[in-house]
Amino acid sequence: MTVQAKALITLLPSDQGGLPHELPFRTQSLVICACAGEEGSRFSRPFQVAITADDEEPLTPGDWLHVVTIATTDDDAIEYLRPGERFRLWCGHDVGSGIVSRRLI
Repeated sequence: MTVQAKALITLLPSDQGGLPHELPFRTQSLVICACAGEEGSRFSRPFQVAITADDEEPLTPGDWLHVVTIATTDDDAIEYLRPGERFRLWCGHDVGSGIVSRRLI
């Protein structure tokens, strides 16, 4: 099963540890670290994801927000990618962050 969610993401600029280049609007090689559980008992888990920018424009570090669709085949992601949940984008190190706006199963 593929788990999909809409999200808003921000990529860190390179001078703040982000990527030194933009990403294509469809990217297969990112990991998100998402949290699940009650406040105070939350735990984080990484998921390999494909990210597609809704406007089909490159994902530019330092731009304020990108509206994206996140897709993963990890069945456990359904517990983590709930509306309002925050996550970190990782590509060897933290390169941005985001928040899930809604889930599309």
